Amino acid sequence: MDGLKVALESRQTVVLTLSTAAVIAVGIAYLKWRRPRKGNRQYVPVGHVSKIYVHPVKSCRGLEVGEAEVTKQGLRQEGVMDRHLLILYKDHFLDTRTEPRAVLISPQCVGDGQVRLEAPGMDPLTLPKPNKQKVYSISMWEVDGDAVDCGPEAAGWLEKFFGKPGYKLVMSTPGSKKRPTNQHPKYKDIAKPDDKVGFQHETALLLTSEASLKDLNNKLATPVAMRNFRPNIVVAGCGSFQEDDWQYVRIGEAEIRRMLPCDRCLMTTVDPETGMKNGTQEPLKTLRSYRLTKDEKYKSVFGHSPLFGLTCGVEQEGAIHIGDTVYVCT
Repeated sequence: MDGLKVALESRQTVVLTLSTAAVIAVGIAYLKWRRPRKGNRQYVPVGHVSKIYVHPVKSCRGLEVGEAEVTKQGLRQEGVMDRHLLILYKDHFLDTRTEPRAVLISPQCVGDGQVRLEAPGMDPLTLPKPNKQKVYSISMWEVDGDAVDCGPEAAGWLEKFFGKPGYKLVMSTPGSKKRPTNQHPKYKDIAKPDDKVGFQHETALLLTSEASLKDLNNKLATPVAMRNFRPNIVVAGCGSFQEDDWQYVRIGEAEIRRMLPCDRCLMTTVDPETGMKNGTQEPLKTLRSYRLTKDEKYKSVFGHSPLFGLTCGVEQEGAIHIGDTVYVCT
């Protein structure tokens, strides 16, 4: 009987020890998240990743994916970089403000870094490897970078889709000159020397939240989709526009930093499903009614452009997944 008692006490001790160890392990994991990597950053959980979008071709439809790699130059999915392909029309870059039907082109990642173009009424085209001998200097928003030609087959496909000549598809390839964010007047005092991008609007990432979209849609007669805002990372579980105050964000092993609020333009008025512009300029009109900057130092930067989401640079590369907890430092 005494032996049985000793055995039971030993088992209870083992169970208690394992339970204590598990609690300690969870506590250590939480403290690791709260512990700053640099300086005195203290992180707290605010929600989780609900959507991830990669846009292989700038201004075309984005891919909603379950996971992606955060790199210094933006998201990468199956070897394809976010917004590193660009459509040119008569050697000027194209976006949905000038050609809203671009949103109907749906690029797909087909493995090994290759992209297939799909669009209504068009046969799919898997892009050939770009001609690295044919290099273009691309200037976008006062910042220059290099790109290589994706060839006559891609150009012909675009000309058939848009119904007129003069189109090219170019790529910011690995090793080519990227566009330094700190050369843009808006970011010159904010960006770091290694903040360089392909054809994004100056920063590697764009982040927003489901609550912010819900807040906006509650004010609209006709709700809009998250695709109207073309983000990379969408957070669920936080309050509306809570992301305005986030300075650093950690997701998985990735760490990103806030640069500026994202000022919005007419691109948000293009229906991502039809390629048609909203004649009443919604949701931009409603955003202007309550989302203009109130910060005096930013009024000259943003003017009458309303704010929705954050532009971000990358501190630490790493994989992110749908459902990952989002930790922030304010």
